[in-house]
Amino acid sequence: MVIAQPLDRAACNELLAPHIPTLEQCFRNAWARWVEWLAKLDGSPADISARTRANIVYDFIVAEGSNRLRGAENVRIRKVRGFLVIHLNDRIALRFKKFRNKSLKTSGIHTNQATLFNQQALEFDTKFRPLTHLVAGYLLDDLALDMNKLAVTCTMNGEHLWAPIEILGTSAAGKLEPLFAQPATPKSVVRSARKKKKAGDEE
Repeated sequence: MVIAQPLDRAACNELLAPHIPTLEQCFRNAWARWVEWLAKLDGSPADISARTRANIVYDFIVAEGSNRLRGAENVRIRKVRGFLVIHLNDRIALRFKKFRNKSLKTSGIHTNQATLFNQQALEFDTKFRPLTHLVAGYLLDDLALDMNKLAVTCTMNGEHLWAPIEILGTSAAGKLEPLFAQPATPKSVVRSARKKKKAGDEE
């Protein structure tokens, strides 16, 4: 088993830059498909478990990623025993995941392949080996109504090696702009406690 010496954040950011808009669109389209699919179901959305939702959204993201990135320059798409891995410039191995909380860490079934990926040790038949293993993931809002953050992370054994790279589409506050328009909140009217000055009143 070969443990990778991962690329630093700046190098990864440079390699990811041409693909960031496409990655964002993959997440946006996948969530839109989920919302549309959920609306057509009979019964309450509460009947769908969080695990089922995560699995379906993952499948939609993988489908979007495969369709949009296949044939792109310096991109190769591979299936590694159950999950999709995207190779960028033969330097990065990228997979999609759901972040479990604001720490932007992930969880899942600990298969041998997944464990090796998390250890930066999954080997690929490429010119440059080993590749830096990255996760492109999403975090839902507190009510699981929308995606709250999209980011790319680099971890080893569950710990971040550098600060996450936020995917474009974020506001100045760092929060993902809503995927679906929200009704405007009426502005409250603040009335002055000061009485209008009558003619003849002194200043």
